[in-house]
Amino acid sequence: MSVPTAVPAASAPRRARERVREQMTAEILAVAGAHMARDGAAALSLRSIARDLGMAPSALYRYFDGRDALLSALILAAYEDLADEAERAADEAEAGGVAGLKGDAERWFSVPRALRLWALEHPHQWGLIFGTPVPGYQAPEDTVAPYARMAVALVRPLVTAHQAGRLCVGADRPPASAELRASVAPVSEGLFSGMPAETALLALEAWTTIVGAISLEVFGHWRNTVLDPGLFFEATVMDAGKAVGLQ
Repeated sequence: MSVPTAVPAASAPRRARERVREQMTAEILAVAGAHMARDGAAALSLRSIARDLGMAPSALYRYFDGRDALLSALILAAYEDLADEAERAADEAEAGGVAGLKGDAERWFSVPRALRLWALEHPHQWGLIFGTPVPGYQAPEDTVAPYARMAVALVRPLVTAHQAGRLCVGADRPPASAELRASVAPVSEGLFSGMPAETALLALEAWTTIVGAISLEVFGHWRNTVLDPGLFFEATVMDAGKAVGLQ
């Protein structure tokens, strides 16, 4: 008769090491985020981060393979957090969790508002995503998925309105050229399958307008120009919604 053997306890120390690594990684990212806010992303330095953490610079390489890897982690975290906010806002709007949201046009406001509030609360992270590129740095492919999540959340009212036959694009708008249709094919096929290419074009124009309006405010370009940026933003989003055919 065989005696059952005990399960090796080696996994417990491994889990403890993983927790320590996760905590240390979070601490490094927190300090790196503070440095980025103070000095800018281009000036991010592993040596100065290590000094603030009381570590040798070489020790940081156990967690991040150089400055670009650390910058990529900060950028990806910003993307994921912003995508979470966009999806939360879209979910609440669809579920009626926001008072007064009844029609497609009203639901359209939800995600842009959430993006703006997040950007105002996290200006440096917004700058990582939509600000000046860091010289010599190439953003990771991992950012594609959260960026797509933001886009999907934004256009939900547009897709819903189209499926229900409520989308009303002006008949006086000229059809897009074949070249322009081809240039937005990834968006048309990815987000607006079965819908006119003109709809994808209008949605891209709306996205550009929304991101631009938020960036102008976050980066201080409305100072002494637009006295009530929030009111101006609401009007901008409303006009963008009408342009894409929402009522």
